[in-house]
Amino acid sequence: MLQSEAQVNLLLSGGVDSAALIAFYLSRGSTVRGVHYNYNQPSFEGERRAVLALAQHYSISLKTIDLGLKIACTQGEYHCRNATLLLASASILPTKQSRFSIGIHAGTPYYDCSKEFLKDIQRIFNGYFSGSVQVEAPFIEFTKKDIFKYCKNAKVPIDITFSCERRGDIPCGECPSCLDRRALDESLGNL
Repeated sequence: MLQSEAQVNLLLSGGVDSAALIAFYLSRGSTVRGVHYNYNQPSFEGERRAVLALAQHYSISLKTIDLGLKIACTQGEYHCRNATLLLASASILPTKQSRFSIGIHAGTPYYDCSKEFLKDIQRIFNGYFSGSVQVEAPFIEFTKKDIFKYCKNAKVPIDITFSCERRGDIPCGECPSCLDRRALDESLGNL
């Protein structure tokens, strides 16, 4: 559910999905505040460069937060990452009538990228904040290809995004995010 309130806090990774989120909310007249986390992920430096470039391009405020911990990762899946980042955001940012948005989408096998996760995390937020804090995921029914099409139509500067899970300097070219990015680069000419 998307609210009509003016400000939204976006969890930004610097990738295509979070870049699309910025364009989505700005096109609806929202004031966007970006939040980027360091949880000791290998891709932090590349993500940070991309997030800073996106914040500058779109003239949005940005807060970078060091969680001081390393989220465990097994076979490419970060354990409880989206829940951890959403709960951390709600615990440190002003929460009275707040909105938080995350760029999760259809087609991923992870629980924390599903409609069930959104319902569950919203239920937890309702318990803490009596319904005054909302979690949004406007692309939850979009496939990755749908997001790529949205980016092209909305003129999202995907060339400044960073999509690698394994390295922070030069993309590895082999992880799922790099493979998605390669598919994007190949498909953009066909859209």
